[in-house]
This record gives sequence, C-alpha cells and structure tokens, in this order.
Amino acid sequence: MASLKAFLLSLSLIFIISNIASGYEHHCNHDSLDFTPGLLDVEEDMSSLSAGRVLASHEYPNMRIYPYYDFLDSAPSSYKAYIQNEVAPAVIDFLQGALRLKYSVVGPLRLGNTVGDLCGEQVPSILRSGVNADFFIFFDSRVEDSTTVASSKYCYLATGTKRPVVATTNFNREMFKEARGDVLLHEKNMYLLIHEIMHTLGVSKNSFGDFLDSYGRTRRGHIKSVKIAGVTQTVIDIPELTQRLRTFYNCPSVPGLIMEDDGGSGSAASHLERKFFVYETMASGGIYGRRVTEFSLALLEGSGWYAPDYSYAEPYHFGKGQGCDFIFQKCSSSQALFEEFCTGSERGCASTGRSGGKCSSDTKANGCKYIEPDVDYDCENPDGEDNARLPELQVYGRGAGSKCFTGSLNNRMSNNGRTSFCFRYTCVGEGPNTQLQVQVGQEKIICTQKGQQRTVDGYYGGVDCPDPQEFCEGPGRRYCPRNCMNRGSCVNNKCVCREGFTGVDCGLKA
Repeated sequence: MASLKAFLLSLSLIFIISNIASGYEHHCNHDSLDFTPGLLDVEEDMSSLSAGRVLASHEYPNMRIYPYYDFLDSAPSSYKAYIQNEVAPAVIDFLQGALRLKYSVVGPLRLGNTVGDLCGEQVPSILRSGVNADFFIFFDSRVEDSTTVASSKYCYLATGTKRPVVATTNFNREMFKEARGDVLLHEKNMYLLIHEIMHTLGVSKNSFGDFLDSYGRTRRGHIKSVKIAGVTQTVIDIPELTQRLRTFYNCPSVPGLIMEDDGGSGSAASHLERKFFVYETMASGGIYGRRVTEFSLALLEGSGWYAPDYSYAEPYHFGKGQGCDFIFQKCSSSQALFEEFCTGSERGCASTGRSGGKCSSDTKANGCKYIEPDVDYDCENPDGEDNARLPELQVYGRGAGSKCFTGSLNNRMSNNGRTSFCFRYTCVGEGPNTQLQVQVGQEKIICTQKGQQRTVDGYYGGVDCPDPQEFCEGPGRRYCPRNCMNRGSCVNNKCVCREGFTGVDCGLKA
C-alpha cells in the first residue's frame, strides 16, 4: 500500500461564491488546513481477493453511509431540520444506491478510546461504541462573513486499503441557505453536497496515489502530466475510464481523464477540467443544470474501492463525438471551432438545453467561452415568464417538459435580435429520420433539419431549428434525474417515487 505522503496536506473543500447570474461560482481548496488524516484499524472484507477472483459489480454490497447531525445543534432548528431531513438524506440515498463497496467494513465502524478526536472535534459516543457503516460523515455549521459556502475533509483512512472512512462537512449558514420550497435551490444544494462528499470519497489529488487495481494492488503510472493544447495538465489514465472517454469523444488518442489545471493547489488536479466538463458535478464552479456523469463514477471505480451502478449516471453530451480536435485544439476569443463554445457576447441556449444564457468567458476553461445558464431564463424556473420576451407562448416550471430554443421571434415589426425561449417539444422517429415538433403557444412548428427558421402566425421573426437528431439524442433526451435518487423507479423516463418522496427526481420529502 502507498504511504501517507499523499496525505500530508489536508483534504479541505472550500466553496466560494461570486454574484453571477447562474447562482454561484465555487472553488475548492483541499490544502488550506495543516491536517494529516489518521489511520483507522478497521477490518475490511477481502474475501474476493483471497478467493483469487474479481467479482461482478452487482455482487458487491451497497455502500453504507452513516450521517451524524448532533453538531448542528447550535444552528437554528429550521436549518438543522433542512440539512438533517431534506438535503443530506437525499444525497446519501443517492450515493448508497450509486456505489457498491469492494472492501466493506466487517463489524461496526468505531473509534477506540485511544483515538483522541474527530477532525478536531470531540468524538461522539455513538462512534466510540460503533456504527454499522462503511463511511461515517458528520455535519456542522457556522456563521461566517465570507464567500465560503462549506468546507469538508476526511479524518480517517482504513489502514489496509487507505479508503476514507470518516469525514465531515461544515456549512456556512450565511452562504449555504435553506431551500424553503425553492426546488431549483434544493437541487443546487444537492449537487453541492454530492460534489463535497465525492471529494471525501476519493476524488482528490491527495487520494489518487493510493488507488488500487482490481486485484487490490496499489496502482502505478496512472497519474500523468500531459501537454494538451499547449497547457500541461494532470491526467488520470485508468484503462476502463480512458476507454470510456475515447469512445465518448470518438478520439483514440485521449490520454485519460483531464483534470483542472487552474485554481492553484486547492483546485488544480482535484477537479475535472472545466473546458470539457462544464456541467459535470466534479468540475470546479457552480452552475445550474449540473449532471453526475459516467466519468465521475468511473473515476471512483478507478480508485479500486467502489463498484458504481452506472444507471445512476446522467446523460452528458458536451463534446460527444466531436473527435480529437475537440481535445487538442485551442479556443480563441474570435473563433469557436465547436458548437459547444461561442464567441462575443451572444445569447443562446446552454448545452444542457435547460436554460438560456449569455456567452461568457471563463479562466478555468482555458480560453474557451460557452453559454452560461441564467436562472432567470431557466425553463424549470416557475418565475421564468417574468423575464420572457413572449410569455404567452412559453412554458416554464419544474417538470413542465420544456427546453430552450433560440430565435428572433417577436411581436414588433423591428427585429429585437436573437434570444432564448422555453417551448414544449416532441421527438418523432429516430436516427436521421428524427423530426422535432415544437409547440409555440397554440401552434406547432416542425423542424426537419438544422438551420431552418420557422415562423409563427401573428409574430415577426422566427424560431431557430436545431439538428433534430442531435437535439433529441442530446439536450432533448428524456431521462430520470440521478436515477430518482434511489427513492423510486424510473418508468418511461419519469420517476415514480416511493411513498414519502416527491418531485421530478424524488429529491423532496412528500
């Protein structure tokens, strides 16, 4: 097993917010505290190794996560209730469904009397006696006049596998707010907490050196420095993960998972490169329309500790099929080589198809610009019509079934320029014969090829047609968000929630 050298810097996730239209921008600093995680002598089930065989993913037990909330007692009761009853349970249910564990803890997970503290806090009695879990996480909060949203770190690693087994998340109540019925804020909070906990599970440069192969041996040579489009970046090259990426991009020379090069020691190499993974939950920064994709789950699988259930991965198409130039070509302020990127300050639709926004610069995206989603123009925002050019024609709201379309449609003779609209749609047919039907008010327009502009009776300008096949297989694809959070069943691409849960993703308590 690898030594503790990779852990001499603490794992601390610091989320910073700036006042941007999409909600917040956060950065993670994994090395801000002088803290070395301890080793915990826990018994782990190594039976698959002793039998000399590699089990299929479904043969491993689901991960057991034990949350502890008593440190939140100093917070207002409503705040503790939100963390304890709403956001944390939803995220834990999701992770326990999405992750199986190769080396589960045998017997109770406990801190013996010789262990003096818990990440600087007093050890709760329940952890002295032990809990039936593979991972223990405790939550705390504070009031801090800063842009920090929350901080997290792991406290103890299993002696044998070096897998994190005890961790903490501390929320800044000034910045991490109760959703209070705001379903979009609740969703954003869930992605934030998924992001934090995934870091503590092993998505960190401080953990990569202790990753294991399928036979329980410490990996070697999988952490590389590769020059990509003139920038030297950390790349995680694990065969199964790298092959997923090569298939996705249709590029046989993708060197592996490209990690963020910007943001200093607290962000670089611990996040997915934003140029390629703008909407991935493990990229740095906060943005509406996040996705947990196959790639962050595959990175956890590459740790050798977890066996993910990929039915929990959400569709991702940013850069899909674009070939090697998408990876190795530079962006410039005057030329966007691919439709995922933009130039100038044009308005358009975010790549997920969920929201309108404006072409924005981004230092972490290596000079590339993309349409940054604006919550005011989010098709799932029930108040979106307040900012709509033609609210009488558009449909907004969570679960309303609309997506973003661009166009110049207006009710004046003078052209008001291009903007974004939220319309319901239907995909008919498949493959190159796909037809896109867009409902604009009472009128249905038909798109059969990219570049068509469809007019609407009584209005000037028109609606831009995307490529029907690309739209219906990409942003217009129906799916169950996060596999219904492990709280229901996905039936015909809609979540049927178990009793006690509700929402398009079963992420809310009924």
